[in-house]
Amino acid sequence: MSRPRTGAAVSLPFFFYGTLRDSDPSHPVARALHRKLHPGVAASVSGRLHALPDPAGWYPALTEGAGDERVIGRLCAARAGFGPADLARIDAYEDCRVDDPAGSTYLRLPMAVRVAGRPDPVTAQVYRFNRPLPPEAVPIPHGDFGAWLVARGGRAYGTAP
Repeated sequence: MSRPRTGAAVSLPFFFYGTLRDSDPSHPVARALHRKLHPGVAASVSGRLHALPDPAGWYPALTEGAGDERVIGRLCAARAGFGPADLARIDAYEDCRVDDPAGSTYLRLPMAVRVAGRPDPVTAQVYRFNRPLPPEAVPIPHGDFGAWLVARGGRAYGTAP
């Protein structure tokens, strides 16, 4: 899939499945971002999810899945006033280099997102992992990073210890 142009990228909704999924008060990037978004709705995308360890906390990696594998998250639309600088801030947080896809840890791609109760998928921007999975990656078979963190007693990347 091709990347959205800047104008389209600002207007397309986002699908967040990891550290930016909710407005966590202890996560400064998520807190600032969610001030610029409408409250999201539960949604899912096709794919496989892994958790990656980091000294600053765990973070998820969405990769292509097989068959009916789904990743759980939230579909969020931007409020009026969300602009290119806000998009650039998210891209920087995700290490998504629009002008250097090969050097990016994540790629921001348009993907079909399923929302319960809606017959047709919604196209949204999704940050997909763009590296080989490291050996310490932990599979999350149920596809829900937040539930996995709670069950493990882990801390999300970028949140206060």
